Amino acid sequence: MIESSLSKLDDKGVFTIVKVENVERKLGKETITEVNIETEEEFDGVKKFYTSRKMIVAKFFDNDKPTTLSQDILKGKKYRVKIITQKFANGKEDYDIAKS
Repeated sequence: MIESSLSKLDDKGVFTIVKVENVERKLGKETITEVNIETEEEFDGVKKFYTSRKMIVAKFFDNDKPTTLSQDILKGKKYRVKIITQKFANGKEDYDIAKS
């Protein structure tokens, strides 16, 4: 099945997460932690997405251990969300997932 970056869903509105998976990828000499997300909905033929956005990864895995949210999804609970932009006191912005 085709995979795409989660950034593809930034302006798509609400979607439903039905599966999450923690993945470590080698990027040169560095290892990065990503989350693979499967959605109930299909977007341009894609239902599987990946992201290394730190705030989003932290929602699902803490030090490579599944969070309560991740455990609920792995047990079959569906999680309806949308991607939001969060602005911090230092003026920087980052993407996050908010329950919808």
